[in-house]
Amino acid sequence: MPRSRLRRRLPAVLAAVAVLAVAGWFGVGWIAADRLTFPERHLDPAITPGTFGATYQDATFAAADGVELAGWFLPVDGSDAGVVLVHGRNSSRTREFGGRFPELAATLQANGYQVVMLDLRGHGASGDARFTFGRTERLDVGAAITYLVAHGVPAGQVGVLGVSMGAASAVGAAAVDPRVGALWADAGYAEIASVIEAEWPSASGLPAVFWQAARLAHRVRFGFDLAGSRPADQLPLVAPRPIQLVHGTADRLIPYDHALRLRAAEPSAALWTLDGVGHAKAYETEPDEYARRVVEFFDAALRVRVAGMR
Repeated sequence: MPRSRLRRRLPAVLAAVAVLAVAGWFGVGWIAADRLTFPERHLDPAITPGTFGATYQDATFAAADGVELAGWFLPVDGSDAGVVLVHGRNSSRTREFGGRFPELAATLQANGYQVVMLDLRGHGASGDARFTFGRTERLDVGAAITYLVAHGVPAGQVGVLGVSMGAASAVGAAAVDPRVGALWADAGYAEIASVIEAEWPSASGLPAVFWQAARLAHRVRFGFDLAGSRPADQLPLVAPRPIQLVHGTADRLIPYDHALRLRAAEPSAALWTLDGVGHAKAYETEPDEYARRVVEFFDAALRVRVAGMR
């Protein structure tokens, strides 16, 4: 081909190559966003609140967008306070806290609190759904709150305790739901974008450049930013209701700095720091102290009859 003709065609060739490169980049992101937004299911039928001496019953209810949710209800006759327990991503009501989440529920029941434990959408025995780092999962928390209120817990006397992504979901629910009287957020993130960016290479097996492709593809496909969850922006909306933050300094998934950023966003929030403790390992490390603090926090925050019932 004569050089003059080659020079004339070169811009078109380069443009075509660029288009193919961008299409390939976006296509890989599309596939990654599709595959990596489905949670893992972990549900151990051998672990129940009954394992730890609690009385309970199966509970089913639906989120506001129609997703069917499964959980447990731990009733207490005469109680006018309740707590919703919310697990994290790729966990469940049986798996959180190394399988001891129902133990904490049993402790709350023994101290006079009605409790709802739920499997978030796409997790455990609940209906299929992608995870959204709290954006839609807050609807699940709202449905659990509605269940408690329907079983005699007055609005304003519901506590919510969430772990990791469950903490973000709990913050999101409490920010818009005045029925929540107190919030306990364990190992939560201030914003999810930096966490995903740090974990992207190991989670996806792809170079970091494809994270932005996945983020764009998700926005195009589902209409919102996968990395748009920012609990630090929502936490001030929970105040002046009591807020307790919990975080370990050795958390590699959600660094301790996130707890400091959440505290900076809402200075009224209390922060319990556990030196040398990893991600969502506070209860496993200090179970008795954790349980004591939880009960005392909700007793003081909700100011109801449950303390007297003991």
